[in-house]
Amino acid sequence: MNDFIEHLKSEVESHPVLTSKWLLDRKERLRFEDLVLWLSQEYFVSIGFVDWFLLVAAKTRNQKAKIVLVENIWEELGEGKIDDTHVSILTEFLNQLKFDFSTHEILPETKTYLEKMKSVIDLGFYYGLGALGPANEYLLKLEYSQIANAYQKLKLEYNLPEGKFFQVNLDADEGHSKRMFDLIAEVSETDQSRHQVMEGNRLALEARKDFYLGLSRLDEFNLKKAVF
Repeated sequence: MNDFIEHLKSEVESHPVLTSKWLLDRKERLRFEDLVLWLSQEYFVSIGFVDWFLLVAAKTRNQKAKIVLVENIWEELGEGKIDDTHVSILTEFLNQLKFDFSTHEILPETKTYLEKMKSVIDLGFYYGLGALGPANEYLLKLEYSQIANAYQKLKLEYNLPEGKFFQVNLDADEGHSKRMFDLIAEVSETDQSRHQVMEGNRLALEARKDFYLGLSRLDEFNLKKAVF
């Protein structure tokens, strides 16, 4: 079973989403407007994230699985403290960055990503575990660390706030991904269930590429505007 978990991790670590052009470029040089754009689209993902866990928890009668999933949700929701929910922390961060929520819109590609994630989860419990464990909790740790490191350089340049959002998410994802991998190892007892977890992981990773396609599209649009 350890081989199965390691395989899932390697699928995430080697996936092209982590080497998307937008991410690689911002790893070297993150501009203030890049940060705000990324955060503004992650806002919609953060809202959907809790719903995904609730949907997967509703697809099983396994009480242990429900506990793990709900425990992760509870922490995402600030353990009942509204100001400590991940969405609230992100909202506050955007407010500190003077983001104008009155003009806040979801990019079509972000919307597509959310829709694809929902469709993967709708396939069944094990698909959902693959989509939420390796392809979200584990992936986000690797993704967020790239943006968080770039933010540290930007913070010094612009005298920006500490970035509690990054630390909270990185700390949470470390524990959450371990719990999810432990749960996957425990409940994936058949070849079929393991196949479904792997397929859920694959589909969710592919879906995440849409998120960065949207950011890259704006890059190309802004570049054309600058030229003309």
